[in-house]
Amino acid sequence: MTRSARKRAGAALAAVAVLAGLAGCQDGDGASKPAAPASATPATQSMEEAARAVRAAYARAAASKSAKVEMRVMVSGGQAPGGSTFTGVQAWGPPTADLKVFDSSYLADIPGAPVESRVLTAGGATFVDVGEGWIAQTGGKRWLRIDSRGVAAGDELLLQLTAGLSMVNADLPEELGLLAASPAVKHLGPARASGVPAQVYGGDLSGGKRVEVWIGADGYPLRTVVEAETGGVRTRISTNYSGYGTKTAVKAPAAEDTVGLAELLKGLGRG
Repeated sequence: MTRSARKRAGAALAAVAVLAGLAGCQDGDGASKPAAPASATPATQSMEEAARAVRAAYARAAASKSAKVEMRVMVSGGQAPGGSTFTGVQAWGPPTADLKVFDSSYLADIPGAPVESRVLTAGGATFVDVGEGWIAQTGGKRWLRIDSRGVAAGDELLLQLTAGLSMVNADLPEELGLLAASPAVKHLGPARASGVPAQVYGGDLSGGKRVEVWIGADGYPLRTVVEAETGGVRTRISTNYSGYGTKTAVKAPAAEDTVGLAELLKGLGRG
């Protein structure tokens, strides 16, 4: 590989590291297990009552359309365990997001990669800020573009590299709707989320996924934990929600400031 190709590879790795961070980090230092009930009192709500409470939270979240989020994404097993933290604003219907990425073991493992990065979702695509240090290696382009349609088209490498995009574009109402409809939904008891009293509900969904939600006294979701395991790789994302209805005006970066992930990878192949 030529020197210029190695530089472009570094830029691609730095951006892909952010995408890998969207898939999570292993349980360990910094990992937070679902909070234990604050009281030893057994759960008292029936399955019907539990489903009703989750449906009400779904309705409130759906009507709000957006919220401030703080996510810790974790992965254990497989070839790329590690983790990243994301904070910012997430919206659903259609999905948009403006998130800062930091405390990332993936970025820390790449010499010259930015300590922090930014991820935007708008107009059916997700954009990763490669940082000032990599602009020269991406032809002067600041943003790496991942088109959802391109990923869906079936490119195996792109599918692997962008598997975590569903995390940053998570649809909270959709998750709650699936949980409310699950015959396994249960009331797990009282707990606290960020110091606020809440009731915890959870259940296993199809596809090896488990969802738990902390619902405050006002009926809004305060926290969710989503876990899934595929092929021996366990993914876990815990999200704290606040500021429902926060306005967000996410705009896609100008086309001249972006480079497509597929385009960058093809360039590396030619190198």
